[in-house]
Amino acid sequence: MNPELLRNLWLQFSPQRIIAAPLILGAVFALIASATDSWELVGRVANVGFVVIAYLWGTRRAVNALADEITAGTWDGQRMSSIAPWSMAWGKLIGGTAYVWFCALLCLATYAAAEVGIGRPSELFVSLPMEIVGALLAQAVALSFALMLVGKGRRLSRRSVAAQGTALLIGMFGIAAVWLPSITEHFGFGAAHAITWFGIEFSADGFTLLTQVLFLCWAIAGVYRLMAGDLQVRQKPWVWLSFSLFLIVYYQGFLLPGPGAGLSLRFFLALLVATPLYYLAVFAQSNDIIRYRWLFHHLRRGTLRNALALLPLWVPSFALAAGLAVVVAVLTQGEVRTLTAHEAVPRMLIGETWSGGVATAIALILFMLRDLGIVLLLNFGKRPKAPDLAAVLYLIVLYGVCGGLVAAAGAGALLPLFVPGAGSNAVAVVLAPLVQVALVAFLLRRRWAAQTRALQPHAAA
Repeated sequence: MNPELLRNLWLQFSPQRIIAAPLILGAVFALIASATDSWELVGRVANVGFVVIAYLWGTRRAVNALADEITAGTWDGQRMSSIAPWSMAWGKLIGGTAYVWFCALLCLATYAAAEVGIGRPSELFVSLPMEIVGALLAQAVALSFALMLVGKGRRLSRRSVAAQGTALLIGMFGIAAVWLPSITEHFGFGAAHAITWFGIEFSADGFTLLTQVLFLCWAIAGVYRLMAGDLQVRQKPWVWLSFSLFLIVYYQGFLLPGPGAGLSLRFFLALLVATPLYYLAVFAQSNDIIRYRWLFHHLRRGTLRNALALLPLWVPSFALAAGLAVVVAVLTQGEVRTLTAHEAVPRMLIGETWSGGVATAIALILFMLRDLGIVLLLNFGKRPKAPDLAAVLYLIVLYGVCGGLVAAAGAGALLPLFVPGAGSNAVAVVLAPLVQVALVAFLLRRRWAAQTRALQPHAAA
């Protein structure tokens, strides 16, 4: 048996806890049943209990499965053990939340019994898998985030605001996704009963379950890859690139074939997916200078296999986003009318600026390089303190505050400095971010040289 799973089961399932869960939950359900004599209310309470336990407690427990090890000082010993990354990954994901699932499944069994008592057993065939898979997805995402923080050198604990706050946020988002259809139906907004994806019509619940299963598979793959990286197992960026392509294809399925879904629009939608993934890749991985030194060392020696294992995830993401930006710019030269008629295209891209689509594409690529340079510049400091948070604040100021102030002041000539492609002058659209890229590159080169000089005495010793 998986030793990590077995260890977690022994830690969580004491005799007192095994007895307490069914007694307490059973007493609550029995009280409601005797007071109201209503299977409907018992089922609702049981369903609410499952959602709260599986999503809120479950995500928190998934994070604490790793945080408790780090706090107790046992995580380093586990990393040096012979347990494989896959065994460690699912041992923590399933074992760390085992008692949560024990309590949640008691609620789910009560909910199923209530539905059968009411005479609606057919609804259980979709609702039960949806709730179980959705909770597993939320817990896997929470554990992935905890592993990402550990990989970036953050020390997790039960008092870690970032970890616990994110676990709560993921849990709340999962609860909102579960209850949103009921809420919209209650207020009369209505919800789609059928969804067309790649020309195939699915029921809303069936498509939700399919989406949950697909993303759960990717979330588990992410847990494994992050665990393998923390256990010093070499990882190549193909899985991340595959996930990026999958996400692009997934959203392509919602574009129905027809005159409004031209080739340029499909590539534009792909660009809208690829660009956020690039920024996610920039911030998700550790950007310490040692990693980049080793990368350049292997590149100089020609050991491409080792260099590929050290390649940051933002490299394939940047190549994908930059390629899509150029393709969109070329295609839209002949399809401006099609894009203009579509509501998904921002106004900036369909006004005068879009007549110079290639310039806009180049500007977008340069802005991505500038933002990457800012992140690396802050991470390459001698003693960086929360460099990613500082980088996020800088980007918010540059894009949101400065860009908003310039737009509010009516200084349209300065907009190319803060918004990719803003302005009708193609030269200014490209030159404005190019100057910023050059400045950031100069500062980054100086920071790199200073760190190299600081390490030279140690290297000579």
